[in-house]
Parts: sequence; C-alpha cells; structure tokens
Amino acid sequence: MEQHGLRYFPIGLFASVMGFAGVTIASRHLEELLNFPHYVSLVFLFFSTLLFLVNLAMLSYRSIHFLQDVREDFNHPVKMNFFAAISISLLLLAESYYHYVPALSFVVWVVGAVLQLYLTLKVLSNLIWRQSFVIAQFNPAWFIPIVGNIVVPLAGVYHVGKDINWLFFSIGIVFSIIYLTIMMQRLFFDPSLPNPLMATLFILMAPPAVGFLSYMKLTGNLNVFAHILFGFAFFIFLLLLFNIKRFIVLPFFVSWWAFLFPTAALTIATIHMFVVTKSILYAWSLVFESAGLLFLIIVLSWKTVKLAVNKKLCVSQ
Repeated sequence: MEQHGLRYFPIGLFASVMGFAGVTIASRHLEELLNFPHYVSLVFLFFSTLLFLVNLAMLSYRSIHFLQDVREDFNHPVKMNFFAAISISLLLLAESYYHYVPALSFVVWVVGAVLQLYLTLKVLSNLIWRQSFVIAQFNPAWFIPIVGNIVVPLAGVYHVGKDINWLFFSIGIVFSIIYLTIMMQRLFFDPSLPNPLMATLFILMAPPAVGFLSYMKLTGNLNVFAHILFGFAFFIFLLLLFNIKRFIVLPFFVSWWAFLFPTAALTIATIHMFVVTKSILYAWSLVFESAGLLFLIIVLSWKTVKLAVNKKLCVSQ
C-alpha cells in the first residue's frame, strides 16, 4: 500500500528552488538588456525565496520527526546528490540578493559556500571509501554536488578575493570533466537511465554553462576557453533537443525540475554572448531559450501542484 505524507517530502524538490533562482537571474539580465524595470525578476526572487523556505521547513520537519529517513536519503545513490541543491540554491539567491541587500547576500553566500564545500567533501569521501556504489548507479544527478562549486564565484566575486573563487571553480571544472567521462561510459555502454531519471540528462548542460558564467565573472574575457565552455553547453542543448521526443512521452516526475536550472544557465550565458558579440545568431537563440524557460516554469509548476493536490508528491519510494 502506497504511503504519503510530509515524512516523504522529496529532497529532489530543492531542484525547483535552483530553477526559480536561475530564472530570477535570467530575468534580471533580460530586463537590463531590454532596459525594463526589474519588476518580473523581483517577483521571481520573491517566489524563489519563499520556495526555498518552504523546502527548508519540510526538510527540518523530516529531520526532527524522521531523522533516520533523512539519513537514508543522504546515503542513497541518487537522493544524496540533491542535498547539494540546498547549497546551490543559497548561492544563487545570494547572487540576486546582492543587487538589493548586499549584506544579506554576503551572509547567504558564506553559508552556501561553506555548506557546498562540506557536501563536496562528504559526497566524494563516500564515493571513495564506500564499496556499495556501482557504475550502473551513476547518473547526471551526481553532477549536482560538483556543479555547486562552479556556482560559488557568481556571487563570490562580490564578497571575497579571487583565490577562493578560483579554488571552487577549479574543483568544479576538473571534476566535471572526470564525471563527464564516467557519464559517457555509463550512457554508451550500460542500459539506459530509468524513466524517473531521464530528465536529469539536462544537468549535463549545467557544468559548461555555469562554468562559462563564472569564468566570465572571474576574468571578464571572452577568450578561447570561454568559447569552448559556451560551445559545449550549447551542443549539449542541441543534442537533448534533437532527442526531445524521448522526454515528452514520459510521465511527470519531480526529477523533471532538472530541466529548468540548466536551461536558465544556458539562457544567461547566451545573453552574455549576445551582449559581447551582438551576433544575430545569439539574439535568435535567446528568443527561443527565453520562450522555453517560460514554458518550462509554467508546466513544471502546474504539474507539481497537481501532484500535491492529488497527494502524489510526498509518497514513499
């Protein structure tokens, strides 16, 4: 018999906070590009913050009343990675807060950066010393604790010196290459990902797209390496778009929120490319990506609310 209740509130729903926070940043950049007031981005920032607080409250409730369940999630080969969505959400919110309340941005960034470093060390330690994980369990969600390190400089450049930001950036970029190698072996030679994890393939866009954004903030130069990062992120987007039929026929899972943040990151990267190059190619890409973001945030929100109303959001798995 299927059980439901707050005991089973999915840790993966923190990916929705990442998505909304990414859309917040993308909206602000679009407003600046079009010389619009920051009304839309403020609305998204409000909902991002509210969504984070709701998810944090649910996790706190579970930690108080069902601590063993939370511990089991932290040792699960898939769910453990979504704990890093908490630190990434904080880091993304800190980037947006900086433009309104710099002091709040600093506090949120410090908490996010410290938590991100801890989770990276913890997850990698588990992978090194535990013998229970196998290659067949490897999936794109494993990138989340790694991508978080690349997110750190987005707001970090406002608060600390470049040495700390480059440290996090180097961790994220190098391990992303390592993880990508393992991921390609998994996808090429092992059975396909299970349906609930198919949407997480979009996470593969995040390391190069966020890497591009952080690299541009750290250097300010659209050089060869920046072009490589953006080009690879855009190719992954084309590859996934080419296979979109394989995604749209699947039933909705909470993991579908993995569509949103990587798409937002690529959209922000495209905005930067257009601002620097003024290329019509990036202008048209930006129109398409922005429309996709709007479509995704509406569909994902609606389907998640529908699950909650039907009491299928918080169920035992």
